[in-house]
Amino acid sequence: MDTAYNDSDRRPSRATVSEADQDLLDEIRDRYKQWDSEWSRIRDERNTDIRYICGNPWTDRDRKAREDAGRPCINHDELNQYVHQCVNGVRQNKRGIKVDPKGEGSNDQTALLRQDLIRTIENDSNGPSVYAKAYQDVVEGSYAFFRISRRYVCNDANINSPSIFDQEIVIKPIANPNSVLFDPRCKEPDWSDARGCFVIERISKKEFRRRWPKAEVTDFDWQHTQIATDWIMQDDVIVAEYWRVEVKETQKYELESGEIVDSPKGQRVVRKRKVPVNQVMQYVTNGIEILERSEEPEPGAIIPIIPMIGLERYVDDGGFSRRVLFSLVRLARDPQMSLAYLNSQEMEEAGLSPKTPFIGYKGQFDSSREQWATVTKQPYAFLESDIPDNWPAGQIPPLPTRVPFTPNFQSYEVAKDSCRRAIQAAMGITPLPTAAQRNNEKSGIALQRIETLEAIGSYHFVDGYDRALRLAGKVIDQWIPSVYGRQRTLQIRKPDDSYRQIQLNTEEPYPDVKTGEPVQYPVEQVDHSTTISTAPSYASQREAVSDFLDGLIGQLPNLPIAPPQAAKLLALAIQMKDMGPKGDQMAEIISPTDGQDQGQMQLQQAQAQSQMQQMQIQQLSAALQQVLIQQQGKVIDNEYKIAIEQMKADTNEFLQKMKSDTQIAVAEIGTKSQLLNERIAAIDEVEKQGREHLQEHAIQQQEHDHEIEVLRHEYLNQALEAANQPKPPESPQQ
Repeated sequence: MDTAYNDSDRRPSRATVSEADQDLLDEIRDRYKQWDSEWSRIRDERNTDIRYICGNPWTDRDRKAREDAGRPCINHDELNQYVHQCVNGVRQNKRGIKVDPKGEGSNDQTALLRQDLIRTIENDSNGPSVYAKAYQDVVEGSYAFFRISRRYVCNDANINSPSIFDQEIVIKPIANPNSVLFDPRCKEPDWSDARGCFVIERISKKEFRRRWPKAEVTDFDWQHTQIATDWIMQDDVIVAEYWRVEVKETQKYELESGEIVDSPKGQRVVRKRKVPVNQVMQYVTNGIEILERSEEPEPGAIIPIIPMIGLERYVDDGGFSRRVLFSLVRLARDPQMSLAYLNSQEMEEAGLSPKTPFIGYKGQFDSSREQWATVTKQPYAFLESDIPDNWPAGQIPPLPTRVPFTPNFQSYEVAKDSCRRAIQAAMGITPLPTAAQRNNEKSGIALQRIETLEAIGSYHFVDGYDRALRLAGKVIDQWIPSVYGRQRTLQIRKPDDSYRQIQLNTEEPYPDVKTGEPVQYPVEQVDHSTTISTAPSYASQREAVSDFLDGLIGQLPNLPIAPPQAAKLLALAIQMKDMGPKGDQMAEIISPTDGQDQGQMQLQQAQAQSQMQQMQIQQLSAALQQVLIQQQGKVIDNEYKIAIEQMKADTNEFLQKMKSDTQIAVAEIGTKSQLLNERIAAIDEVEKQGREHLQEHAIQQQEHDHEIEVLRHEYLNQALEAANQPKPPESPQQ
C-alpha cells in the first residue's frame, strides 16, 4: 500500500510505487547503509595502500607542516618494483579455465565443448587482461572485482533473421573496486554464497534526467533526500545495480518406481525433500524507485560479479570478529614511511651544508676579488689575501678559512638499508642476489631457485587469483545453455590458437569440414566442474618439443636402429618442426610416403564416404518403409505402383552407383598397395642379399681364424721340440 505524507507533518513523501517495490526499496536502502558501514574500514585501508603505491606516503597534515616550514618532504619508492614482480609473474604465466565432467549427462565431449567455448569467450573479451588488471588491484589494494555479462552478437537493424537475437557471453572489467559493495556475510573462500551485491555509479542530477527521462522522480528535493540520505547529494545522485539472490524451495518426491517427480499425483511416495532453488535478479535503482529490472531471472544461480580477494583474516573488534583484507603492501607501509622520513632528513641535513666556501675578514679579498670569486671553478697557482684596514700593527691576521662540514650520510644509508630489508620481509620477497653472486652462480638451476623463492612469498595472492577464475568458469558454464541454446554457427578457438567452425544444437549429425566424419555439438543443461589449468602454454609446449627434436636429430647416428628407420625418424622430426611446404618436401625426399600414407588417407576418405552413404541409405529405407506402412491395407492404384517402382529403381540405381564407386576406390587402393608391396619386397630382397653377404663374410672369417689357430699350434710345437733337444757339450776353452 502506498504511503504519502503531508507537508504540514514535515515528513517526506514517497514516490508512487507498489507495496512489493516498497519492501524491495526498504531492503535496498537498509543493506546499502549497513554494507557501506562494514566496508568503510576496508576501503580506507585500500585507499591508504594506493596512496603509498602512488608514491605519497605522507599524510596531508604532515606534508603541509613540512612544506610550510620549508623542510624536505620526499619519498624514494621501494614498493612498486616488488608489486610489478608479483603481477608480471601472473601475466607471464597465464592460467586457463579447465572444464571436467561432473553431473549426470556430462562426459568428456560435453566438457571439451564447454572448455572450447570458454576459451573463445576469454579471447573475444580479452579475458587475460581483465584478470591481470583485477590481480594488480588485489596486490595493491587487497580486493578487486570483474563481471560476467552478455551482449548481442549483431546490432544491424537490416537483418531480419533469428540471429539478431543471438547473444554471447563477455567478461568485463570493473575499473574501480570501490564501486562495488559486496555482501559482507559470505563465508565461502571464493565468496560464491553472496546473497546480494551493489555496483555503484555516482552521476550528476542533470545526467540522471538525461538517462532516465521517464523516471517518476527527476527533481530531487529535500523530501527525497530525507528518504534516501545516502543516495542523494547536493549536485549528484547515486545509481546502483542491485543484484539479489532469491531462494525458492521446491518439493521433490521419489516414487516406488525410483522416478523423481514434482507432484506424486496419488502415487506411493518413498521419500521427499525440499530443494532450494536460487534465482539471480538484477535491479537498477536510485534509492527512491526501481528504474530498471530484469524481466526474468538471470542465468545460473551465482551473482555474476566475481570477487578477487587478497589475504583474508578475522580480528577481534570489541568482542566481535571483523574481516580484514590484506594487500601485498599493507605491512610494508611503516618501513616505507620510515624510509621516506630518513630520505627527507638526509636531504635536510645536506641542505645545512654552508653555501659560502671561504670565510675571512672584510678587506682580505680586495686585491684578488675576481680570483676568489672563481676559486671553486678554476684552478690558480696561488691566491693572495690582504690585511684588513685598521688591523692592529704587529699582528698577522689569519688566512681565509673554509668551514668544514660533513653530513652524516653513511649512518643514513645504513638506516635506509634496514628499512629496505624490512620492506622485503613484509612483502615476502627474497632479497635479489648481487651481481657478484650472480657471477658465482653460473647454473640456470640456481637462478631459477632464486626466482621460485621470490614467487613463494606471495603465492597466497595467486591462490586468490585462481579462486576467482574458477568461480568465473563456474558462472560461465551455468550461463552457456541459456545463451548458446539455439542452433547457430560459431568459430571456436582451439588450444593452439587456431579456429574451427562448428554448428551448435543441430538436429542431425553433419560432416566435419576437415575430417568428413559426422559430428554433432549439442549444448545441454548438464553439470560440470571447473578447475584451473597451470600446464605450459601451447607455445611453451612447442618450444619443448622443438628442443627434444633438436636433441633427437643430433643423436640419430648413435641410435641402435637401421638406416631406413633413422631416415623415417628424421623425416618425422622435420614434419613436426612445422617448416611449411619446403619442410614437407624435404621429409618426402628423405622418406617417401606415396603409396602408404596416400593409400591410408584415401581409405579413410572412402570409409567416411561409405558411412555417409550408409546414413543416406538408412534414411531412404526409412522413408520407403514409412510409405509402405502408410499405404498398407489400402487399394493401391496404378499411379502409386508407378511411384513405388520408380522409388525402387532410383534406390537400386543409387546403390549400384555407390557400389561401383566403392569398387573403384578399393581397386585404386589395391593397386597402390600392390606397388607398395613390390617396393617392400625389393627392400626385403636387398636386405636378404646383405644378410647372405654378411653370412659369407662371417664364414670366411671363421676359416681364416681357424687357419691362424692351426699355425699357432704348429709354431708352439716346433718351439717345444727345439727346447727339449739335448744341448752339445761345452769345449774346455769355453
